[in-house]
Amino acid sequence: MHQSSSAYAPFRRLATGCAAALLLLLAGPIHGLEAGAPAVPLAVADIDSIGPARLEALQTLEGLAWWAELDDQLLLAGSAEALSDAAGITDLRVLPPVPAEWRLFVVQASHQRPQAPAGAVELAAAAGRMIVAAPALPSLEPLGDHAAEDACRRPEQRVFALEPDMVLAAQRANHEVVRRTTFEPAVQQVVDSIDVNRWFSDIVTLAGWNRNTRRPGVLDARDWLAQQFSAFPGMSVTTQSFQVGSTTAWNVIADLPGKLRPDTWHIVGAHYDSTSENTAAAAPGAEDNASGCAGVLELARAMVAHPPAETVLFICYSGEEQGLYGSTDHASRLVASGDGAHLASVQIMDMIGYTGDADLDCLLESNSSNIPLMNLYADAAAQYTNLRIVTSTFPFGSDHVPYLNRGFTTLLVIENDWDSYPSYHRTTDLPGNVSLAMGGETLRMNAAALAHLAGAPSAEAVFGSGFESGDLSEWSSSCSDCGGG
Repeated sequence: MHQSSSAYAPFRRLATGCAAALLLLLAGPIHGLEAGAPAVPLAVADIDSIGPARLEALQTLEGLAWWAELDDQLLLAGSAEALSDAAGITDLRVLPPVPAEWRLFVVQASHQRPQAPAGAVELAAAAGRMIVAAPALPSLEPLGDHAAEDACRRPEQRVFALEPDMVLAAQRANHEVVRRTTFEPAVQQVVDSIDVNRWFSDIVTLAGWNRNTRRPGVLDARDWLAQQFSAFPGMSVTTQSFQVGSTTAWNVIADLPGKLRPDTWHIVGAHYDSTSENTAAAAPGAEDNASGCAGVLELARAMVAHPPAETVLFICYSGEEQGLYGSTDHASRLVASGDGAHLASVQIMDMIGYTGDADLDCLLESNSSNIPLMNLYADAAAQYTNLRIVTSTFPFGSDHVPYLNRGFTTLLVIENDWDSYPSYHRTTDLPGNVSLAMGGETLRMNAAALAHLAGAPSAEAVFGSGFESGDLSEWSSSCSDCGGG
């Protein structure tokens, strides 16, 4: 969703963590020059789908000190003449003056609860990220809208300082991108097998339980998921337990062996636990994250119908809302057992069914090592869907992070409007808020990418993509930095 933020408006979902502030001081003053120098004017340019040429024109204006790219916004710092020239290229919002001694902070909105820091001034916000200025490091108040037993842990959240000319989140439409992926014709069969009504029906079923990790309803959801996976031909199902404090929680793992290369694995995962402001009453979690969990089921059906050359593990995690416990447990087991050597890719789905407007925009998030993987998914979106893709190489706050931290090739697929979802972590997170159009397009992209990676449905297909060998140069694009800074 694209919206202009007022210069001083509180950001809806601010990175919080539990005890640590997720903000860092920029080494220099706001303009990025030596201490004591006059602060340069600041403005936010509207770059929503303006295209590569106009974006480059903005970023190379004479008199511009630095810029920061954030989805549909470009924060500019430069002379009055430079900003005047920028206004001739696109709509521009000049920001109120900020004292030269103030510092810049980067805030990533945790996949957690909102809270704005006192004393900070918002400069730009989009795609779950925010740039603020403040005279000193803001202190964050303790979180109070969840029960104490659900206080977050979130040790994996990304903390970073803003640097000049940083790309925090990029619209693919604003960068010159060369599509490198050639999809086998048979991939279309997998894409066509996605049934959005069936996916939505599974969301309704899951939302009928209070799936808080510490409530009995999550065990009903666990058993139902295991039953669904067990009904698929050729699939074996296991559950793995782990501890969330004093509570035993469970991951559900369904294994679909590959027909040609069973020792090469791919993971499709999503958390099935949920939370709300009143978990004693209800935690339906339709969007967060029955939408992603039902997506795992739907992709499993598609792959069972078109058996892959390589093994796919379909995993539904618990304990995500308390701090990524389920995915951390599974990723740790892969390392400890040595099975991580088999793992070629991980796709995590979290909140894939909400859109705040008619724009179906999807965020692909990983680290800079996995830009080729993000490019593959973006190519799948371009060929099989009408999704508008945004990318970021600043990962945080969901089940992709434990895998990334252990060096696995991983990305998160999440709606780009997640930070504006009004029923986030509320008892009002109900199926009626879910968009079949948004979810369907996201699942079709994911199905195409997974079919390409895992070698489905053609049993004879041996892809020359270089993914099996680790040579990902084929997927490189001229937009080497469109995923991040």
